[in-house]
Amino acid sequence: MIAVLAVVIATLLFLDYYRPSVLLYETECATIDSLRTYRFVLSSEPRETKKSWRYETEERVLVYIAKDSARAHPQAGDTIIARTRIRRGGKIGSFDYGLYLRRQGIIGQAYVRNYETYPRPKGKEDKTIPLQKRLYRRLAASGLSGDELATTGALTLGYKEDLDPQLKRHFQASGAAHVLAVSGLHTGIIYGLLLWLLTMGGRFRPRYENWCGRALLHGVIIAALWGYAWLTGLTPSVVRCAVMLTIVEGGVILYRQSVSLNTIAAAAVLILLVRPLDLWNVGFQLSFAATTAIVLFAKEMELFLHRKEWVGSLKGKVYNWIVGTVIISIAAQLGTLPIGMYTFGQMSNYFLLTNMIVLPIASLLVPCGLANVALGGTLVGKGVGYVTHALAWAMNHAVDWIESLPGSVTHVQINGYMVGLLYAAMVMGWLTLHKSLWWLVGVVGAVGTFCLLYFGILTGSIR
Repeated sequence: MIAVLAVVIATLLFLDYYRPSVLLYETECATIDSLRTYRFVLSSEPRETKKSWRYETEERVLVYIAKDSARAHPQAGDTIIARTRIRRGGKIGSFDYGLYLRRQGIIGQAYVRNYETYPRPKGKEDKTIPLQKRLYRRLAASGLSGDELATTGALTLGYKEDLDPQLKRHFQASGAAHVLAVSGLHTGIIYGLLLWLLTMGGRFRPRYENWCGRALLHGVIIAALWGYAWLTGLTPSVVRCAVMLTIVEGGVILYRQSVSLNTIAAAAVLILLVRPLDLWNVGFQLSFAATTAIVLFAKEMELFLHRKEWVGSLKGKVYNWIVGTVIISIAAQLGTLPIGMYTFGQMSNYFLLTNMIVLPIASLLVPCGLANVALGGTLVGKGVGYVTHALAWAMNHAVDWIESLPGSVTHVQINGYMVGLLYAAMVMGWLTLHKSLWWLVGVVGAVGTFCLLYFGILTGSIR
């Protein structure tokens, strides 16, 4: 599967370079940049920017409507007719924003001042409101509000519209941005919770020879995981985790248990065959980079730090939990660091401290948030809402405190070649441990070349 994945990626890169229309045909528009009268059906809630309201539309165009104090802005489900131009979006430095939009399935963006509004039909309000928004309102009905409501909505439902920009910056600077994006972490929490509930804490797990019982148990888990993935908008990171767990659970049903590089590669191939543009999605890249690094390096770190004399004792359980969190954090950070530095231009220096505090809170907050979604404004729901509010408050203030520590963020600037050098050094480092010490020469060469290029960027001789 690793070889198949390499062929798939090479094919997609070749098509994107020589014939991008093969991949981007859904965003072709014959009237691009032409001044015409367009009809847009607004499919998202309005998002306020400095001078306008931004909407997604059924026509796959981002529409920016200028603010006007004399009239109310349209709502999701409304139809507007306006004379405007659809533009691709230009380059921002070396970043091709237009190509970025097309890779997200968006044709372009239109700015509107004068328009006519046709309200959505009466009686169909609920159908036009996105499912995430409706479930988000159930969270609010359970007593959550403010930043705590926004954080819980982002963690539980992937709904980020109400997140305060400053709160986002705090999460990014502290190294906790991955918590806000519904990803494999959240899906893994749901998976563990489902397995615990369906087996009553492991007491009623089907016997090894009971194939029907195993198939029923793990079939229900697979269906529930895909239901959660659909609930959160089928983001690349959640789809990756759902596909991987589906493969793993299918293996359990067939008496084969394995989480390996082949499993990861199989998940990537299946996703790219259905959604080839996900290859350029940062969430897809970070998700697979983190998972691959965990599979490659976590076991080696665990063997190095394992304490046989503490097995079975309370001290051993606490030690294993701390070590496990540290190992997973370091391995995931190692895998995502090059992409993070290249894409965001910064790295968090306290990511270990952040994960030690935030991950336990997230493990409790996600199931509590889902309970609030299910119970809504009922008496029990409001009771759970107090617990959820306290957990979200604790998470937000912990992230704010870590971000305020001196030296919490280091700003860096690297190019694509340097990203390749870092990953080459990691691969050769793994080969050094498992194959031959001669690979260490390659590690030193890759790291040395990276340092020379980085020095060139700092001095301005390389851009």
